[in-house]
Amino acid sequence: MNDAGSNYSIIKLPVTRLRPTEEIDIEQARLLAKVIKEEGRWTAPILVERSHSVIMDGHHRCFCAIELCLAVVPCVLLSYDDPNLEVTYWADGAPVDAGRIIKAGLSGDLMKYKTTRHRLHVPLPSCSVTLEELRQRSLKQLVAQNGLK
Repeated sequence: MNDAGSNYSIIKLPVTRLRPTEEIDIEQARLLAKVIKEEGRWTAPILVERSHSVIMDGHHRCFCAIELCLAVVPCVLLSYDDPNLEVTYWADGAPVDAGRIIKAGLSGDLMKYKTTRHRLHVPLPSCSVTLEELRQRSLKQLVAQNGLK
């Protein structure tokens, strides 16, 4: 999936592969899950760091995917050296060391809610995928998950 006008592609990644880096506002996440469920479609990709699968932007949407029992979600893979990406602290706008974010995702020692802000200075591709499509797992995925051959 790639929009005209965007240099980024959307791919579907298993929800279990995504690694959060920040805490979320659980009430806000539940409200968002309700909206997504009512719409029946996923319309915004999650930004994911390509080498470690840490979530850059979309922590609440990741929670929604789990709440809605989705197997995969639309994502855009980025790297922290992307010249279109700006990463700052919400509190003061100062630059953030990407290593700190990756460490939080790999260790599970999450940063506080709204610690970092990831902004892409070019348009992201849009998506519109039914939740049913995101729930479906291929036979290959089920076999791999259960260790069958």
